[in-house]
Amino acid sequence: MTSLPHALHTAYRGVRFLSRVAIRDLSNMFAHGPDTPRMHERIWVDPRQCEAVNAEFHWDDFGEIRKGDWDNQSEPLAEEPRTQASRNHWVKIQACLAHWNDGTSWESTGIYDHLLKLIEEGGTTDGCQSIEDIRHRYQKLDEIFNIVRDHQRLSSRAELSRIHFREAGGIVFHIDRNLKPVFGFWGCHRFAMAITIGLPLIPAQVGVVHYAVKDLWRNHFSLPSPRAT
Repeated sequence: MTSLPHALHTAYRGVRFLSRVAIRDLSNMFAHGPDTPRMHERIWVDPRQCEAVNAEFHWDDFGEIRKGDWDNQSEPLAEEPRTQASRNHWVKIQACLAHWNDGTSWESTGIYDHLLKLIEEGGTTDGCQSIEDIRHRYQKLDEIFNIVRDHQRLSSRAELSRIHFREAGGIVFHIDRNLKPVFGFWGCHRFAMAITIGLPLIPAQVGVVHYAVKDLWRNHFSLPSPRAT
């Protein structure tokens, strides 16, 4: 049975989270009008159009409209990123592509050794604390991959859990000045699944939107279906 202090702490975190969302949504609307993104808003992205990655932003930046050259400073998806933080995520994507595309074993992709090094340096990584945890996690990813491949679609957060808020926890894409999706390094494994299978459209949460397309982005990344709510 959940203790009262734990329940109160959980409730406090929920209220704090929703307060941040409300403040972001309202400030965006007053600053940029009705087409401004909502924090954690669901968008629909063609992952095949994504050619760049950007790890500059954090979750509390999501839903912002930003000016500047941040999008031009994004790095090519096909090349190893310059920063260590970005490389850690990029390695996951490359391991997934090698495994699901080429049939390379997880261990041979180097992902086990990579995660063990991260655990040694900083403790728990991706919910894993040991080689057994890592093996179990990647076995589970194979099971999820098979489901996605068989159904030819990725599920939205609403379909995965009764308790959800918009698309929070989903894959993150920023939107550049050319209305191109820029992968935000949140949801690496699911993104790799979509690339491997060749899915034409996947649910994601909006990250940062470039100011140049603040009035255009939503129509480009919306789905004319009840699923797009």
